[in-house]
Amino acid sequence: MGANSRQRPSASVLARGVHMGGAMKHITSITTTTLLAAAALAQSSAPAASPIAFDLTVGYDSEYYYRGLWFSNDNTWFNLGASKKLDDKTTFNALAYYTADSGSTYQELDLGASVAYDAGFATLTAGYTYFFFFDGYSATGLGQSYSHEVFVSASKAVGPVNVTATYAYDFYVNASYAELAVDKTFALSDSTSLVLKGAAGYSIGGYYTVINTAGFNIGGESVWTHVLLNASLPIALNKTFTLTPYVAYNISGAGRTETNTGLAGVGAKDDQFFCGASLKAVF
Repeated sequence: MGANSRQRPSASVLARGVHMGGAMKHITSITTTTLLAAAALAQSSAPAASPIAFDLTVGYDSEYYYRGLWFSNDNTWFNLGASKKLDDKTTFNALAYYTADSGSTYQELDLGASVAYDAGFATLTAGYTYFFFFDGYSATGLGQSYSHEVFVSASKAVGPVNVTATYAYDFYVNASYAELAVDKTFALSDSTSLVLKGAAGYSIGGYYTVINTAGFNIGGESVWTHVLLNASLPIALNKTFTLTPYVAYNISGAGRTETNTGLAGVGAKDDQFFCGASLKAVF
């Protein structure tokens, strides 16, 4: 019978229990001890709550390109991340990212949160990011001062490489961005790896494809934005710190050529090599 079909003891049974005296007390003592032991065993066997893991990264970029669009050069940046496993398959992540060029002419702050789920066939991620531009999108006091987006991605190992597909919708310009990225890691030693990555971006409905002199997006076309090639060398210095130098090459697509060409006088190029390095601490 189910647990709810059990009957409460009758009055006669309770009376007999009173007359049994010490025997009843002994049985009650054994039962109480057993229950306490079972509770302790259940508590000890329950999985411990996952702690929150934090990381802090400090980096430098000779040129700051984001999704193929040039913003500034000689940038120093900081990223504070946090992650917590919600269960065996689900992880919550949050970040705060700040970057500024050498003269603090261009400054940007990003705040984001996401949830990643291991679905077996792929790792699925959904999240939200808020972008704040301290002196406007054009770093001259002109243009939008903020933007925000939602995004989803799917990442999966396909043969010897990792493939990640990303889709983001920007609420400020009511346009979308799609990206397909492929990366491969080669272990060079116990502490050093070589990571090769290639990514291609696509604007859907004019995702910052043409920026006017006032610093606002006026593009409306769906077009390729860029191709990015990146080689990085993560070096685990110890259990806490990882140093990662990198070199990269940004190739502007039709959706970036006009804007990046227009900024050539301050450092942008249609096709450009750039480099940088970062130091990450996990605690």
